[in-house]
Amino acid sequence: MEHSDPTNAKANIAVIGAGWWSQGWHLPSLHNNQRCNLVAIVDTSPHPKSNLNPDLEPLTVLAQKYLTRIYSSTEELLEDTKLCSTLDGVVIATPHATHFETFSDIITEIDFRRSNNDSKPLHVLMEKPMSTDVHHALSLHSMVTAESFTTSNSQFWVNH
Repeated sequence: MEHSDPTNAKANIAVIGAGWWSQGWHLPSLHNNQRCNLVAIVDTSPHPKSNLNPDLEPLTVLAQKYLTRIYSSTEELLEDTKLCSTLDGVVIATPHATHFETFSDIITEIDFRRSNNDSKPLHVLMEKPMSTDVHHALSLHSMVTAESFTTSNSQFWVNH
């Protein structure tokens, strides 16, 4: 019987937020990473805008450039159960004030997997700051230290 080598497996990653940081760093880095499949880009705006980079590309151009799917919301990504079930990780690079809401959506997928005895973890890299609201930050901490999260084998990191 032939076994696949897990060290050669590629991680399926979605980037949520297609602003200046994603377009300047996350998307090109993930696309060029030999151990990664950039499987989705999510942004609520079809043409992200930024004062820091006025030359951001629209989602349709990003989809062609990175040979990936685009979604207009985290909910839309999660509703694509065929793709979602293959996700190994997400990068949350949305505006700071939306980090809590975005992670709350992602944790529903982690909980869904756990409740269906799916042992596949869903790892999360969140850009700093974790939140602009101290109550949201405390809630995020509670979510990632709860038994339901820790027993899912998922990992949570805040990029710094």
